[in-house]
Amino acid sequence: MAIRVNTDPKTGETFFEVYINLRSKIDPSLRIQRRKKCKTRKEAKLNERKLTRICYENLIKKEEQGSAWRKVILFWKAKAEQDGRFQNPLNGKSLAPKTINDTVNILFNWTDLWLDIPSAELNRAHGKSVLDRASQKGLSTGSIRKLKLAINSVYQFGIEQELIKGVNKSPVEGLYIDFADNDKIPEILTADEVKKLLFEAKRQNHPWYPVWILAIATGMRSSELYALRKENVLLEERLIRIVESWDFSIGESKSTKAKYWRNSPIASSIVDEIKGWMKTSSPYLLPRFPEWDGGEQAMVLRNFCERIGLPSVRFHTLRACFATHMIASGVDSATVMKIGGWKSFKTFQIYIRLAGIQESGATDRMVGDLLERTNH
Repeated sequence: MAIRVNTDPKTGETFFEVYINLRSKIDPSLRIQRRKKCKTRKEAKLNERKLTRICYENLIKKEEQGSAWRKVILFWKAKAEQDGRFQNPLNGKSLAPKTINDTVNILFNWTDLWLDIPSAELNRAHGKSVLDRASQKGLSTGSIRKLKLAINSVYQFGIEQELIKGVNKSPVEGLYIDFADNDKIPEILTADEVKKLLFEAKRQNHPWYPVWILAIATGMRSSELYALRKENVLLEERLIRIVESWDFSIGESKSTKAKYWRNSPIASSIVDEIKGWMKTSSPYLLPRFPEWDGGEQAMVLRNFCERIGLPSVRFHTLRACFATHMIASGVDSATVMKIGGWKSFKTFQIYIRLAGIQESGATDRMVGDLLERTNH
């Protein structure tokens, strides 16, 4: 608290400035500051008392609300990593360091608008807004559930640690998000739609064309495409050796999702294009875009599809297109699974159903016989 005598640089007039700066003893990150110009010292003295009272009231209110969401997240991380134990501070269960970092990263990425808001002020509207935004940007159902779980876990920790006061549940607890029927036909592009996507992307010289065509031609995941090094592109053998994927949370490569390397054949129709991509100075085959780094590859694809009159699909749909159209073209399921790195046949069955090869022609004989009888 202070009263300072200053001079207005424009008019040369002297004025008295009241400056109040209060910091919480409970939570040093909470601070209230106020300034006010006065013409006389007497006026400044009166305003000093008034502003001090207002600042104390506001500080007490903030202390009652508890910490901002950013501090809750960082305190959760500090507790989870305390003394190298790496455990969930809520239940004491062991957590891998990567899981801790993933939790913090997903919260900073998707609840970024909450970070400086007192956690107690966050409500269901805030929670629904975050989950809806994640869904609209193409985040998978499983990833949205992980986001919801992370918010619930860290928020409950904040309540138990008295960092969050006056509430007893998180902004997403009990929120029902309509993820649609589990047996709903997944996003897919027909063969003609895939042709249009690639034709228009190439014609318009879209920067993402190399990424999209390679995703459709190999079935590689986004993280595998990002991590693909030129040394693993074997043009003479017409093979791409898929040995790693990219961990966007730490900015490093790791093993593939299936935990083993595999080969994907290079179609003769794209060999010349790949040769052109190999001429860049980067050790990686494909260009790296800021949107890709930020996890917005689905948004880029959706926007382009909408612009050229195609169904709006997420990036992972390109992998589904690979599997479905490979099966429909007559390649056996075991080979497609091997190329694409699917371990579970149960998971892979959806693509067999989409291709419809098991049902195709199954009714020909029966219906033909019935129609033959009606003609006699």
